Amino acid sequence: MKELLGKVDEPGIIDCSCLLKGKDVIVSSFSKSKRNHETIAKQTFSYLFLNVAKQKTKHDEAHLEIGEQRLSGFLLKPGLVLVCLSDKNLNITKVRSHIQHIKHLILQSEVDKMLA
Repeated sequence: MKELLGKVDEPGIIDCSCLLKGKDVIVSSFSKSKRNHETIAKQTFSYLFLNVAKQKTKHDEAHLEIGEQRLSGFLLKPGLVLVCLSDKNLNITKVRSHIQHIKHLILQSEVDKMLA
């Protein structure tokens, strides 16, 4: 899983990322200096997407600006959220496009892990 985050983290687009399963971080590339961003993301996006599921809406993406950074959460499947940290001035469509490009790799890795 850690090597997958290497594909998510793209210089100039995604600084670091993590995967949330429920309320837990299962893998992360956040550095110690960015650990507070990871904690905020974990609390925010796990709560947000839990409520999205309860409301039975189709929202699968959310963004939160913190200073000069943007946290983006992408619901990959129920209970699995990819969180990315990027510069807040970066065009959000670049982030979205990048995540859509690698989403299938993450989901396939999850399936492979379950079958192993």
